[in-house]
Amino acid sequence: MDKERYLSEIEKRLLKYFSASREGYKAPAEDRHRLEGFMQGAAFMGFASSKELAELMGRAHVAVFGKSIEERRTENGSIWQESVIDYDRFEQPSYIRKS
Repeated sequence: MDKERYLSEIEKRLLKYFSASREGYKAPAEDRHRLEGFMQGAAFMGFASSKELAELMGRAHVAVFGKSIEERRTENGSIWQESVIDYDRFEQPSYIRKS
């Protein structure tokens, strides 16, 4: 895997994520977590720093919404809430859940 291909994939995923939001769809929290993990992978592998990833996310946001993340937050008057994933169903072993 090369740097350009990996960062291009991150950009593609960001554009898809922001486009869904623009169109009124709330992406599942799992999708956001996967995207965040993918971005962390870029930092881990040395493909991009956190600052470079934030800039990439900012550019993707402007491409989709025509404004920065901060401008959009200010206009909406809300702060993005962290979603909570309920992992309670995974407390039981899978062979018990299957029955």
